[in-house]
Amino acid sequence: MMKKIMTFYDKYLKNSIGLGFLIAISTVLGYMLDKKQQTFRSLPELGWILFLTAILTILTSFVIRFLLKGMTKLRDGQIRTRIGQKEYGNRQVFFFYSSVIFLCWLPVFLAYYPSVFAYDAEGQLYQVLAHDYSTHHPLIHTLFLGAFFRLGGSVFGSYSAGMALHSIVQMLLMAMIFGYALMVLYKERTSYIMRLLLLAFYALFPTNSVLAMSTTKDVLFSGLVLLYVIKMYEWSRQDDGAEHEKRWFRVTLCIISVLMLLFRNNAVYAYVVSLPLVFFFWKRDEKTKQATGHGWTKKDTKAVCFILGTLVLFLICSAGLKQITAAHNGSPREMLSVPLQQMARARVEHEEELENDMREELDLYLPSEWVFAAYNPHLADPVKNRAVIHDNPVGLLKTWMKLGLKFPMTYVDAFLDNAIGYWYLADTSHAEIYGVGTESGFGYLSTDNRTMPAGCEIIENSYLPGLRVFMEKMISDNAYQKIPVLSVIFAPAFYWWLLCLYMVFFFQRREYRMLLPVLFLVVYYLTLLLSPTVLIRYMYPFVVCVPMMLCLISGRKEKTEK
Repeated sequence: MMKKIMTFYDKYLKNSIGLGFLIAISTVLGYMLDKKQQTFRSLPELGWILFLTAILTILTSFVIRFLLKGMTKLRDGQIRTRIGQKEYGNRQVFFFYSSVIFLCWLPVFLAYYPSVFAYDAEGQLYQVLAHDYSTHHPLIHTLFLGAFFRLGGSVFGSYSAGMALHSIVQMLLMAMIFGYALMVLYKERTSYIMRLLLLAFYALFPTNSVLAMSTTKDVLFSGLVLLYVIKMYEWSRQDDGAEHEKRWFRVTLCIISVLMLLFRNNAVYAYVVSLPLVFFFWKRDEKTKQATGHGWTKKDTKAVCFILGTLVLFLICSAGLKQITAAHNGSPREMLSVPLQQMARARVEHEEELENDMREELDLYLPSEWVFAAYNPHLADPVKNRAVIHDNPVGLLKTWMKLGLKFPMTYVDAFLDNAIGYWYLADTSHAEIYGVGTESGFGYLSTDNRTMPAGCEIIENSYLPGLRVFMEKMISDNAYQKIPVLSVIFAPAFYWWLLCLYMVFFFQRREYRMLLPVLFLVVYYLTLLLSPTVLIRYMYPFVVCVPMMLCLISGRKEKTEK
């Protein structure tokens, strides 16, 4: 019996246990929060959680072992990379893929004509109308959205026409970015089956088709992240080293990086923190050691100068946009989402246990008149928007710490519950944050038409109402949750765990260069854990990047055709 067990304990299973444990513990804790609204409060409960985690770790580890073995065969074996014998040029491939994706999105555009005018659109356009800008939303996106809005009103005499033009331009941009990603996969001679699956995913998956015409800033930001990941992959390729010394590549990477940082306020933190990790794994890579040794090289100095130059250019552009628009700083409330959620949960659950002095302290920041009705374990906005934080921020921090020392597990549960959709595969709260239903336009994706002032309305006029009804049933009524197995690809956490699988695979192979493109995503994920809630649009960079990086497992230029 022991011999049979040991035959399974190979390098694949050894490297699967860590990830298997993380998925297992996330599943158990997520289930506890979903069913009991808390993790554990006693030693017997902790023991039961550890027991279930141990059992589930064994099961998940064997599944991951199977996946790692399959990925190894894909990486090392011979695969068919072309459908026919003919070889096509990069431009032909790019045009073909981009055109297919854009054409597949057109019916959805007609169904939602003129656009999916949802999320923060009205707030950003109010800034444009009042000429009163704020850095709460990225200024570059507010100006981008406002340009089409104004164009529609001044040239076409219809703000709806301006939003339709915005949809078409954004669809073209995103289709071209996805087409470029598929062209890179073609050039890298990846499996043609994986390319076709990715093409279908980009073209037909509702998250891609609906967001392509949405007014949220996360769409273009995600496209820029995908371009950044691709460029980092190209930079990491040793056989492409000479190409990367060319000036055009550096200029392109710099422009993409700066735009990416301008389109998301929290991206700069992930960018700065991820770069030391890039250098660390770059220096650990065996090919790098063979080429440069262990010491600091002239190429390292150039890379540091390039990074500093990129950050300086970003700061200049950011300050320039702020100066041109005379924008005022956004509220720091976003950064306090998790602390305020923790304090609110502690008050809601332990009000009777609090001493009078602590209640009086909490009333300064989270008054009892509204906090009990406002607290939502999966959405920080109701508490965050009403909390009093400007009068005494130091006092707020002290109160937060004192309350946390008294109720540490409540703080842990508040943090986990607020971010549950980012790590728990079976979570459905992220699709019900603002409500569910076709009439409201809320659900997995927001498709509600936001209200604008009189004379500036965006008027919906669906040219394919039947398709819209079907799409709304899927993403507003959340009918996708009834689809067995396939429903998992809608879960935000799915793309995080796929990224973890990707990292485990290349880490155990010591191909550290293949980790470099995704390190930004890893750090960016940590910033999402501190965000006010879980929405698929926040995870959209992972949705568009992770499947593409998985396809690159099969991509090596020296591979031959079967």
